[in-house]
Amino acid sequence: MQGAFFNDKYSNDYGAIMNYARITPAAVKENYVDIAGGDSDIDLTEAVGGVVFEDGKIDFKFTFFHRQPKEQMKNDLHGRKVKIVLERDPDFYYEGRIKCTQDNQDKSLYELCFVAKVKPYKYEKRETVQIEKVNGRQKEFILSNSRMPVMPRITVTGKVSLTYEGTRYNMQTGVYQVPEITLYEGHNHMKLTGEGTIKFEYRKGQLI
Repeated sequence: MQGAFFNDKYSNDYGAIMNYARITPAAVKENYVDIAGGDSDIDLTEAVGGVVFEDGKIDFKFTFFHRQPKEQMKNDLHGRKVKIVLERDPDFYYEGRIKCTQDNQDKSLYELCFVAKVKPYKYEKRETVQIEKVNGRQKEFILSNSRMPVMPRITVTGKVSLTYEGTRYNMQTGVYQVPEITLYEGHNHMKLTGEGTIKFEYRKGQLI
């Protein structure tokens, strides 16, 4: 079993053997309304614009041959908000708070168990960057995204007009984040006119 990184701490640096890292997927925040005297329920789960999720969790168990590094790992991690990277899935990271749930000794071996309450998405370590140039003529392009809705950071040089979901946004040189310009899963179609360059930067996320 490979190890894990917690912020800048690497489990193997403590001499820890990671017995497991078990991921519990995030539960859907379901919302049902009972129909008195009628069949079934009214499903309002997506009434606010889409499915939303509870936090997920990751359960860890580590084994040690010596007490001191076990104590050091518990001291370093317990109660902290951490960025977690599992070596078996190195292109993504998880975010959440971790706490020690068990501290045991079995003869000459020591054990620590942790649970991390994490956001419902795992994030790509590398941001997606897409640059589009426009020179007078209308240009159409696509921004692709994973499951997690994301609001891109938009950097404009020049003077451009961006059309998304039927709404036009006039932009001049500067940096923008517009709540109405949120990317959803799949292909997000956009149109661009004007003179200049526009850069989109965003981090994709997949459900854990």
